[in-house]
Amino acid sequence: MAIGLIGGTFNPIHMGHLLIGEYIREEWDLDRIIYIPSANPPHKTGGDVMEAGYRMKLVELAIRDNPNFRLSDIEFRREGYSYTIDTIRQMSIEYPYEKLYFIIGTDTLFELETWKRFKEIAKEIEFIMYGRGTHSAKDVDDKLRYLRDKYEFRIYRSRGPEVEISSTQIRDRIRRGLSIKYMVPDALMEEIKKESLFKGE
Repeated sequence: MAIGLIGGTFNPIHMGHLLIGEYIREEWDLDRIIYIPSANPPHKTGGDVMEAGYRMKLVELAIRDNPNFRLSDIEFRREGYSYTIDTIRQMSIEYPYEKLYFIIGTDTLFELETWKRFKEIAKEIEFIMYGRGTHSAKDVDDKLRYLRDKYEFRIYRSRGPEVEISSTQIRDRIRRGLSIKYMVPDALMEEIKKESLFKGE
């Protein structure tokens, strides 16, 4: 069995996260995609980050209709910051016989060297990267080559669609009273409306 892991703040999760998960699942013949919300992300702090349990609830709502998607609360079972190296190692214990891939976007590609013990991560798991962000194709290719050559990162490139939806964009539209229809699943839209999320901040 092969499993794709998608970690993130999911602040909130949106259709881009879901589309990429489904596309890569088929492209790489994965049996399952597991979404892993960050409980306490070290790179993102401040009042603009929704409460962790609520972010996880929104992920659960978003993926409930796809039998190939799963939700993991692995980062909620640990205290302190949510570091990828710890998550990968724990997932390897929970899925000892499965082939695991960690799925990232282009923006994350350029942040990998800031991750805690990222050199060890290169030895722990293989990566699949999907196109996203403002970086040029040449910059992305150069970065991929650099990571492979210097750190022996096993990282592959998905040919999936580039989705120009961001959680930041969604939060901004909510504050301004604008529609987020087609940007998030309908179930999330109703939940966010019910909670009047972000308005008045």
